[in-house]
Amino acid sequence: MNLSTILNVKKSQVIKSSLIINELNKKKTEKIVLNSGSNNLDKVLGGGFYSGKKYLIFGANMTGKTQLCHQICVQAFKHFSSEEGGKKVKLSIYLDTENTFRPERIREIAIANNLDDKKVLESILVGKIMSNSTLLFSLNEAEVKIKEENNPLLVIDSLNNHFRSELGDKNFSFYKTKTTFLKILTKLDEITKKFNLITIGTAQIAPNFVDEAIIKELPVGHQYLNHFFTEQVYLDYKGEKKGYAQLVNSSQFPEKKLLYKITTEGIKDLKI
Repeated sequence: MNLSTILNVKKSQVIKSSLIINELNKKKTEKIVLNSGSNNLDKVLGGGFYSGKKYLIFGANMTGKTQLCHQICVQAFKHFSSEEGGKKVKLSIYLDTENTFRPERIREIAIANNLDDKKVLESILVGKIMSNSTLLFSLNEAEVKIKEENNPLLVIDSLNNHFRSELGDKNFSFYKTKTTFLKILTKLDEITKKFNLITIGTAQIAPNFVDEAIIKELPVGHQYLNHFFTEQVYLDYKGEKKGYAQLVNSSQFPEKKLLYKITTEGIKDLKI
């Protein structure tokens, strides 16, 4: 007796196990791992940034979150071809909610990596985001761009900036602010899976008031972010050009904490 008879359904409604296995194997072969430019950070991440995954980078101001966003765009240029069939394409989509994207930092990091800084800048499509509604609209527009040009990298710096500001604005209701933020996270999850993206979002933080907590700071809106980001990296930079990056809440890799430093060339390993 075949499976369709047992289940009392049409044969067309039964998906063969061989098709499922083939699809899983296909997805495995399509996995891309993008190096961060720091061996220590790659070790924390389990080898680098993986396609099909969403990464949340959180920490206080001046811990290197934006530096990492700049650096990973340069790494994307190194890893992926900057031309496709003779036509220039944008490799990275960078949504800037804090007005902190700096072309001069891209140039600096590109030159340190012996790359053509002009071509690297041309490979990044930057969008200035002034509100959560704009961010949601820009993600819908980004989906069209990704479909047309097959962009492999999506960066949002920072993901919860306007969520935080709108929470304290009496002109925005909590319900509306929360609903828009959840729509943003849902859209981000949808397009990451649909296009096998490497998605990186930074997050502003608030104090963690749990006395015995190892990590004393949490991303603003962590109660929502935790449902959508299984790969989270905490950056803690104490000055004296040293800090540590710690992987938390990973669905695949064990928690690990390694040292880093911020240099003119970007985030690099710290050796003691």
